[in-house]
Amino acid sequence: MKKSCLIPVGRVVKPHGVRGSVKILSYGETLGQLSAGDKLISVTSDGTTEREITLVGLGGYKQGYIGTFEELKDLEQAREMAGKELFVPEDRLLALPEGEYYHFQLIGLRVETRDGEELGSIRSILETGSNDVYVVEKGGKEILIPAIEDVIVEVDLEAKKVIVDLPEGLE
Repeated sequence: MKKSCLIPVGRVVKPHGVRGSVKILSYGETLGQLSAGDKLISVTSDGTTEREITLVGLGGYKQGYIGTFEELKDLEQAREMAGKELFVPEDRLLALPEGEYYHFQLIGLRVETRDGEELGSIRSILETGSNDVYVVEKGGKEILIPAIEDVIVEVDLEAKKVIVDLPEGLE
């Protein structure tokens, strides 16, 4: 499986209990859409070692989940997973309604105004509860752009750009 087709869905924070369960910090909603039997790929922080693990169960916990996997039977095996990112193959993602995008699709896109002024690229996305906020960076300077209909005019994945109509004072 090529790494380019793997999408990060979370990071194992630490073990939970003594029977191999782990606390997982979730990236977005994808992890919560998985079910028992689904396969995830764990990758070490250096990005080289991959291991497939099979989901048994997932329960909500603060900003993430407590996950149980077939391959993790005890506390020691759970400890070995701490710090590893969890990925799913891109083709495993659910199709989104028109006008909605996965974070990985938006990160790195150029952002420009309707007039063609380049504002930078989306470096990260903050989840605020009411709406996402795009962190756009250019030359070490950040602009926070709310991801709301009044501001986001167009997302063009093929052209790798987002066109915005910034409210007065946001620049």
